[in-house]
Amino acid sequence: MRKSSIPCALITCSFGAVRRFIRAAGSTLQQTGVPVIASGCLAVRLWILSTASAQSLPNLNAQAICNRTFSVSWPYTNSGFALQESTDLTTAAWQPSALAPDFNSNTTTFTVSEVTTNAARFFRLKQPADLRGIYVVSAGLPLSTSNSAALAASFNVPGVDGCVLGLSWSNIEPTLGSNNWHDLDAWMSNAVVVNLKVNVAVRAGNDTPSWLFLPPPTGAGATPLTFGYSPQDGQTTNCQVETIAAPWDTNFLTAWDAMLTKLSTHLKNKGTYDAVKLLRLTGINRDTDELHLPAQTADSTGLDCVSNAPLIWQAAGYTPSNLLSGWSNILASFQTHFPDKSFSVAIIAKTNDNAFPPINDDGDITNVVPADQNRPLLALASQMFRGRLVIQNNSLYPDLPAQAQTIQSAQSLGTLIAFQTNEQGIGDKARCGGNINDPVACSNDTYLAMLDTGIYPLSPTNSLRAQYIEVFPADALVFTNAIWQAHQELFAAP
Repeated sequence: MRKSSIPCALITCSFGAVRRFIRAAGSTLQQTGVPVIASGCLAVRLWILSTASAQSLPNLNAQAICNRTFSVSWPYTNSGFALQESTDLTTAAWQPSALAPDFNSNTTTFTVSEVTTNAARFFRLKQPADLRGIYVVSAGLPLSTSNSAALAASFNVPGVDGCVLGLSWSNIEPTLGSNNWHDLDAWMSNAVVVNLKVNVAVRAGNDTPSWLFLPPPTGAGATPLTFGYSPQDGQTTNCQVETIAAPWDTNFLTAWDAMLTKLSTHLKNKGTYDAVKLLRLTGINRDTDELHLPAQTADSTGLDCVSNAPLIWQAAGYTPSNLLSGWSNILASFQTHFPDKSFSVAIIAKTNDNAFPPINDDGDITNVVPADQNRPLLALASQMFRGRLVIQNNSLYPDLPAQAQTIQSAQSLGTLIAFQTNEQGIGDKARCGGNINDPVACSNDTYLAMLDTGIYPLSPTNSLRAQYIEVFPADALVFTNAIWQAHQELFAAP
């Protein structure tokens, strides 16, 4: 075979249904009978690895740059991904790539670049897990007898694909060094039997164990911060009290990391680790698994029982930079103990309710609050978990559009997106009209309209699709036709 000299440029070849880009370093490459010859360039092959039942991964594109660098890029789609590489295809030793993809929101493209050497490197995209589906939500384990029965029954509703197992930190670790896995194990077993995808959400906030604030050796020695707050922006006139630690408190961070260590180890020992497809990024919570802290005042809610949260935080040394530092440590713990999992983060995105205290980096309480307090936290998470992060909002309604800040965050940061229905109806159900104090019950049609608002967050004609929709068991048991229809829509090609 005659060799030829080919300039430093990309050579594209097609082999069957798989598209591969090949460059060779002064040698002849033989692949399924098709020789490719090049000289003076790094040998690089790229392709995608997917299964017929999974979402389609995007094509990879490679570009050779003659100053001995190359780039690999691929478009933002509705599919999660993991970039892998290998130096030897004969051993199939694929490893996570150390190259960190950049995301260009203007071109909606991910890119990695590297200086070339004479060694061959092979790249591929692999889907971490297909997260699509309808997930039923457990409000928090352990459940009452009636809620337990509803959750168990909802596992068998056609179209239900997964479940969110909400865990209380104080329940799974009642005392320092001891764990209670009974409820987790029981529901993991139930989910595995019917092949449901599991999202695990361990809440801190008002589920923080009291031992966290005790001195060693019986406690972790974290500094307690006590707040009175009102759920639902004070609309219900109810008040609750909680004691939490600052997210940057080193004793809290050490205890949180230790808890995640034990959780990961336990799931592996029980053989249920693989059933967990994603975990909620928690640790910075108030009263739900959403990313937020107490930030209300008596004036903002009209309730005297609400603490002046900004003053409490100011005295504790709160700044956005300290918050981001704590969040960085929390993300690192999740990555260390669940390195192969996808993650979701549920955000509070309301114009009339700050997700975080209105305090600037000088430590001053201010009326000038960033339009998106979540942005620095989400940007950091999206960089750490490229292709594995879902940004979601937990407030779908049939008569309101999907929350705009959630959509904008996902699109501008290159993440996946998901939604949860509201839970403001009677009997642990969603409402489809009215308000929290006078809810209007859903019908099958209005309930499906609510699910569709999340499935097609921009419109049915736009390619953006939710990965999943979270619903509550009581609704899943009643609106079975809507659940099945939404399930089909989630798995349809965009």
